[in-house]
Order: sequence, then C-alpha cells, then structure tokens
Amino acid sequence: MLRYLRLKLGMNWVVWWYFMFFGVLLYVMNPLLSPADKKNEAEEQLAEEVAKNGWIVFCARSEKGDWDLFFCRPDGSNPQNLTSTPAWNEAAPQFSRDGRNLLYRRIRRDEKIDGNYYGAQGELVFARGNGTEPQVFGSKGEYPWASWSPDGKQIACLTPQGILFIDIETKQVMQRLERIGFFQQLIWSPDGLRFCGVANNFGASWSVACMEISTGETNAVSRVDCCTPDWFPDSKNLIFSNRPPGQKGNNGYGWTQLWRADIEGKERQLVYGEDGRHVYGGQVSPDGRYVVFTGNMKEDGDPENSGAPMGLMRLADAPLIGDESQELRALYPNAGHGPVLVLPNGWEPCWTFAEIVANEPTETTQSSPTNTSDSLARELHDKGWIAYSAETERGDWDLFLMRPDGSDRRNITNSPDWNEGGVRFSRDGKKMLFYRMSQDTPLDNNTYGLFTLILANADGSDANVYGDVFPWAAWGPHSDQFACLDKIGMQIIDLESKKIIRTLPRKGMVQQLGWSPDGKWFCGTANGLGKYWNIGRMNALTGEMNAVSELERYNCTPDWFNDAERIIYSRGIVPEKGGWAELWMVNGDGRERRLIYAEERRNMYGGALSPLDRYVVFTRSEEDLGAVKNSRTRIAIVRLEDTPMIGDHSETLRKQHPTAPNGPMLDLGWGWEPAWTEADLHNPEKE
Repeated sequence: MLRYLRLKLGMNWVVWWYFMFFGVLLYVMNPLLSPADKKNEAEEQLAEEVAKNGWIVFCARSEKGDWDLFFCRPDGSNPQNLTSTPAWNEAAPQFSRDGRNLLYRRIRRDEKIDGNYYGAQGELVFARGNGTEPQVFGSKGEYPWASWSPDGKQIACLTPQGILFIDIETKQVMQRLERIGFFQQLIWSPDGLRFCGVANNFGASWSVACMEISTGETNAVSRVDCCTPDWFPDSKNLIFSNRPPGQKGNNGYGWTQLWRADIEGKERQLVYGEDGRHVYGGQVSPDGRYVVFTGNMKEDGDPENSGAPMGLMRLADAPLIGDESQELRALYPNAGHGPVLVLPNGWEPCWTFAEIVANEPTETTQSSPTNTSDSLARELHDKGWIAYSAETERGDWDLFLMRPDGSDRRNITNSPDWNEGGVRFSRDGKKMLFYRMSQDTPLDNNTYGLFTLILANADGSDANVYGDVFPWAAWGPHSDQFACLDKIGMQIIDLESKKIIRTLPRKGMVQQLGWSPDGKWFCGTANGLGKYWNIGRMNALTGEMNAVSELERYNCTPDWFNDAERIIYSRGIVPEKGGWAELWMVNGDGRERRLIYAEERRNMYGGALSPLDRYVVFTRSEEDLGAVKNSRTRIAIVRLEDTPMIGDHSETLRKQHPTAPNGPMLDLGWGWEPAWTEADLHNPEKE
C-alpha cells in the first residue's frame, strides 16, 4: 500500500521517507502541544455557530458612567448602544416573544440599581425591538416586574394587589390572580399557560416556582436559594440560578450556579458552575440550543458596579464547570470544561432571533468595501431628496424631507390639526402634491387619495388647498397638468385653471393612479381585470387597458420607472394562502416580471424609483396596509442592480431565490409612501 502511494505521488524513496517522518511527527506532537489552540478552536466554532442567530440585548456601564442598553450579536460582535441617556440608568430589558418590541426599566442616574428590586425601580418603558421610539408607560414604581404575554399585547405585573394582567393599548386590568408568595422576577411562559418566578411560600424565602394561570395553583421547582428563572421555548422546562447548600468555598457561603429543571422540579441538572463566580440571569436562545448568562464574584451580577463578562454555551455540552473549581469538579467529575464564549460586560441579557438591526453588514456585503449599507449611504447622500409621511410626537402625520442617506431630516408641514400623506413630486422636481385630512381621520393606504388635494413647491413651501374633488391625483409629464380618478371617469386637469381637458373611462381603475413620464400611459390599481386587485396599464390616447400583474392574487401601489416602459408594484397574497407582499417589477405588456425585494414577516409597499432608475425606495410594513398608524412601516433603499434581494432570516423565500443576496439594504427609519426627486431643495435650517 505504501509503495503504491509513493508511486502514485511520484516520489523517490528519500523524499518519501522525509514526508512520512515529518507527517508522523506532526500527528504525534499536535495533541501534546496545543490544548490552548484546541480550546480556542472550539470557542471559534461556537462563535461561528451563533454569530448570525439574532441579537442579545443587555444593560452595561457606558463611557459616561450611567447604565445604558446595548445590543450585540450572540458571538459578542457588533456591539451598539441603543439608549445613550446620560441622565438615566436603563435595566432589565425584555424582548417580546416575536422580537418586535422591548420593555425595560428607566431609573434616575443617582439611584443605584438593586439586583433584587430592579423590576420595581423607576419607570416602565416600551420601545421598538431595536430600541427606537421609547415611550414611558407609567409612573415611578408602577407596573412592577412586568413580563410580556406571548402575543405581546399584554403584560403581567407583580403588584401588592396581586398578579395583574394589563392590556397595553388601553392600560386596563384584564384579570387578577393572587400572588401566593410570588414576589419578584415574574416571567410569562411562551405558551401562555403559566408563570414562573421567585416565591417565599415553600418553606424557604428564595424558591423558584410555577403558577398555572387557569387555576392559580403553584408548585416549587427548586426550594433553596434560587432566583432569576426563565423559560425554555418549549414551556416545559426552566433555567434558573441555584446556590446548593453545603459548599465550603466563599467562607461557607458557596457560589451560585446555573441549573435547569422541568416545571415539576423532578428532573434537575447542573448547567454551568464555577468556584469563585456567582452565575445569574440565564436565558435560553429562542431555539432552545444555547444559554447566555452573567456571573461575578459579587452577588446579583454586580449591577452597582460594572457588571461582569457574560457567557454563552451550548446546552448540549452541559454540565460545564469553569476553570479548576476543584470542589465542584469533585461532585461532577464527568463535567466538561467548555467551550464557553466570553461576551462583553453586561447584566440581565435577553435574546431574540428577530433581525432588529437592519443596517448591519452581512456576510455577502463584508467581502467588498463597496457593498455595505454604509457605503450605500455615502453613495446616496447627494442624490437629491426623499419626501415621506411620518407620525410626529403629537400623534398627527406630517410630511418630512430627508437626504436619501437619511440625513438632513426636517418637518415641512408642522400641522398638528391635520394628517398629510401620499406625497408626489412633479417630474421636473419643482412642485409636490399631497393629501390632507383632519387629525382624527386615520391615514389609510387604501383611502388617502380621497381627501383634500394640496399643491406646494417641492420643498413644501407655498402650500395651497386645491380642492376636495380630485381623488388619486398623479402628475403629468410636466408641472402644468395632473390626472385624477373621478367617479365619472379618469380626468386630465389643467393645473392653473382647474379645467378638465379630457376624460377617459376608468375601466375599473380605483386607486393609486400613476402617469408615465412620457405621457403615453397610465397605471393604477384596478378591480375590473379579475377577481382581485390587479395592476393595469391604460393607453392615454385610446383608453385600452391590459393587466400587467398576476390575476389570481392581490396587487397594489404601482408606479412608473423613468423609462416609461416598466412598472414597479407590490405583489400581494393569494387569498386563503396568506403570506407577505413583495416588491416586483414588470414590463408594460405584463410579460417580464421579476422580484425586486422580499422579506418574511414584512409587507413591501409604496415602491418608487430614483430619477435615474438606479435605486428603489419603499416601505417595509409589519402589518398589512390598510391603516397606517399601527402598521410599523419603515423606509428602505436598495440598488436596483443588486436585486432580486431577500431580507435576512427568510428561509422559505431563499429556497425560491437561492442566489439572491441579502444586502446591502439601507434602513431609513419610520415613514410611509416615499417619493424621490433630484432637485436641489432649499433648506433654510442649514443657513
């Protein structure tokens, strides 16, 4: 066999024996010389496993000395401060189960965070999952130990009056249960059937217990010196901290360890322990495969000082024992040593698989310095302006302008008594039109074009009420005409005189009208081409119309490419099958359709092209539109040449489009119905 290999490799005998000698030498010496290398390799493999599995939020000391909330990837990379509030401390963040929202406590900076009382300190705050739009929910000390319901619509709180179920939208108490000894760290199970928490009614002051919500019955899971419980995703097991009695270390006080158990407390197992370190705040990953935790020589994760490095490990590797830990290892001689990832200093981590930070460079983008969201932002900065509608702090919807990279934002209407939406620039960039309705009239994607038409300069100045009888107005090729969808037909209106120049039959066009840049065609959402909403193209001269979208599904929000040959639109769902609206493009004859951008768990609407058709701006809505107020719409931009593109964590879509990249996509924050012009708009605030 050896002779065969030598001949096959074409070696003479001298070279062959050198090859064999050094090969055997390296094989023998490797396990003797590199235990540290093997440990590092195992940790690197674990880091690679978890790197893209969502985000971890935690509280930590900032450079300014206060406690802020931070994000990082599960491997510790890409840390980001999401609160940056020097006057406040923030603590105890919790993601809702779907990752869309976040709750935490906001505490005055001069008040120390108490490791046993933090859930009742300060004020309860709600925010989006990425930390934006924080809203204080109650007064100081109100809604203590709040925990999300599985659907994110309620919270449960541990109050002196009992466990209260609070409807978030109305703040009404929906249900009350007796506390039966539960006094802190309440957590609602993912299936909604139980609570876990720390209780003092099982023969010890620090027990981890479960409560069945339907009956109020309770049982102990672990009775002595236990705390910081949390649920496994299966709702059948708990992770918690436990300090077993009888330890000799730490002057007989012992060290707190991380344990797991079933909800009846029958099957209990050590997860991680380390002599010289208290382990707290364990939280299991959403897939149940990993656990993240904190630890410190001092109790409770040491929130009074600087916290401690967080750790992350596979649950399949448990039990693990850190460092030498001779006393502990004598009890668990078969326990492993690792791997355990060391993460940044932090306290009370919480994990979501939701992609809450949209601008992070992905694996696809990191290979090229010109293919990241940051480089896309730099590329876009001077490419004109985007107008859009967004909700203000007062609760009304105003119009805003911003650069395509999201900079230079400014409110251009400031009208607290009105909602404004549906903004459109004229083709020459000199004017804009939009619709206005009273502040108490909900802004709706399907009806906004039925209200009062306003005409203004492109920067929003010199706004004039044009009238209430020009529904779904669309600019003509120049700034002197527009078309609208009146009940009697599609009308072409002279801007200056308001006279009707021409009327065409609507042929089922009902909303979201667009006039091609060359003036030869109209597009719109129609209900006369099939059973559902479809995108139609109409010849402006003859009135002939053809469908460009598929007829067996809902479609909407069409607009023209600047070449007047292609249409961008939202390709909606097939009834009874569900799904998410995607952004598509199609030729005017309806033959060449293709995907532009899609993402699971978000609907794509309001696509518009940059003036040279190089970029696409659109909205990403968490809810179907309809009503805009509660849809959580964000504006995004991609390069057309980078499409088709699939957003992160969209496994089903990626199977349909296996070669589609997942970026770069530039997230521009909250907003709706964007429009783009390359006109140089005057900004008086910059002077």
